[in-house]
Amino acid sequence: MDFFIVFEVSQACLLVFILLFMKRNKRANIFFALFIIILSVNFFSMFLHANQYNILGAILMLLSIPGISIIGVLIYFYTSLVTGTIKKFRIKHLTHFIIYLILLMISLISWHLLLTEPDRMIYFRSIALFLLGAGLINSLVYIIIIFMNLRNYYSRIENYFSDIEKYDMNWLKKLTTLSLLIFLLWNTEFWMSFMRIIKRNPVWMLINISLVTVIIFATAYYLINKPDTSRETREMLDELEEENIKTEREKYAKQNIDDIMKNDYLTRIRDYMLRNKPYLNENINIKELASGMNIPSHHLSIVLNDKLNKNFYSFINEYRIKEAINILEDPENYRANILSIAYNCGFNSKSTFNSVFKKFTGRTPSEYKNSLIKKSKFAS
Repeated sequence: MDFFIVFEVSQACLLVFILLFMKRNKRANIFFALFIIILSVNFFSMFLHANQYNILGAILMLLSIPGISIIGVLIYFYTSLVTGTIKKFRIKHLTHFIIYLILLMISLISWHLLLTEPDRMIYFRSIALFLLGAGLINSLVYIIIIFMNLRNYYSRIENYFSDIEKYDMNWLKKLTTLSLLIFLLWNTEFWMSFMRIIKRNPVWMLINISLVTVIIFATAYYLINKPDTSRETREMLDELEEENIKTEREKYAKQNIDDIMKNDYLTRIRDYMLRNKPYLNENINIKELASGMNIPSHHLSIVLNDKLNKNFYSFINEYRIKEAINILEDPENYRANILSIAYNCGFNSKSTFNSVFKKFTGRTPSEYKNSLIKKSKFAS
């Protein structure tokens, strides 16, 4: 068990080092580094106790048990800074750490009482149970908020970008869920052993350490391989904020764009798409498309949502898929490479092309191509 704990903590230290010295997302990385530290300190304090480093182990435990309450808070700030929801950490944001400070104070007071009156150990265990429960509830609330914010984030990027693969944050949702699972297992084992329903078993600890190690390696993989999109995301948010200000200033709210204007815009949009094929530009966004047609981007978004019931991402990719189908159905292109078709139609990767193509047609490009070949052989 000591080996697994030392291995996990050493990997955590390496990841924290990487996070703190990465050039991109520096502010956000501080919060993720603290998140990794909290995950690891709990296990390391137990290692120290087992090896008779009682004072240092006790200090780390005092900090780590209340620290469960800020697991969700730390991921919340990391997500908010990366997605641009929060541009900079300010003093007012310290209010998010109030629960942690309260639980830390309770932990310190209870530890002081335990040192002066050792016979009250049973009360200290009850307090630890309370600290774990309260901390878990607080982090769970923030994790729910994170999922809601990510849902809003996806709604924004799908209304602005035509390619959202590099802005994907599903990895963070998975790691957040896995972190919650770790603390649920840890708390459940603590509560059940405390109430003597089960005996303490090192297998529980081994499972938790393994899950934390998975989080560390997965985080390192995504952070190293994922491109920095913070600048584009901030530009998107600034653009949306600027458009909202213009809308207020001009008193050109959504309800004042009548059906005649929407239909006129829709005709112009369709003509422009057929004549200029802007969807072949892999990096096209709603601002660039609106600029090409000389209409406000917020009007373009309104027309797409109200008249076509589509966001910008779906609207552009539908044209790309139609272009791909035209290429695939041309007999001269039967030997064309799927990847080259994807690039020619405005997609950045084969995986995105496959997923979007299947979403619109119910089949992958390869399956669709094979079905065309079979029909051609049958007809001949």
